[in-house]
Amino acid sequence: MKTLIIYIISFSFLFSQTPTQYKEAPNPVDYVSAKKFSGLWYEIARTYNSFEKDCVAATVEYVLTDDLNYEVKNRCFDTEIGRDLIEFNGTAKPLYQNTMAQIQMTYFWIFTKNYRVVYLTKDYSSAVVVDKNMNNVWILNRTPFMKKEKLENLVSFLSQYMDTKRLIFTPQDSQGKYK
Repeated sequence: MKTLIIYIISFSFLFSQTPTQYKEAPNPVDYVSAKKFSGLWYEIARTYNSFEKDCVAATVEYVLTDDLNYEVKNRCFDTEIGRDLIEFNGTAKPLYQNTMAQIQMTYFWIFTKNYRVVYLTKDYSSAVVVDKNMNNVWILNRTPFMKKEKLENLVSFLSQYMDTKRLIFTPQDSQGKYK
């Protein structure tokens, strides 16, 4: 009987716990200039994704085309800086007219997914790009390193929407010579 009571208490405790609830993914920023957002970004942190499994010194470059779309060039090194370079190239186009706040990215002509810029500094030096379910999250910066206070503020912002323990902080080249 004592064992049965322990099982009942354990079972009821298990189901009485509610999982940590997060808000829905943040809305995209109001406007992103295609021209100002173009260029090289360094990955400061990301959530796990299979195509970046062993990446270090990861970057993404948005190359603006004449039709206000981007050629997207993702690069990283396999396992450690200086090893084999991994590259994934794709395209991105705005979902809504003249703002890149929400973009549709396509790789290998068939893999398409929508992303949104949910954080962007006024000077376009830092950004956070996510999918609508917060399964794919990237903290990006124009330089390989971000000031600790700024990074802590971004992680705090994201903690309202996700378990930030899922973030993987990307090793970058201290010389900034691998782009």
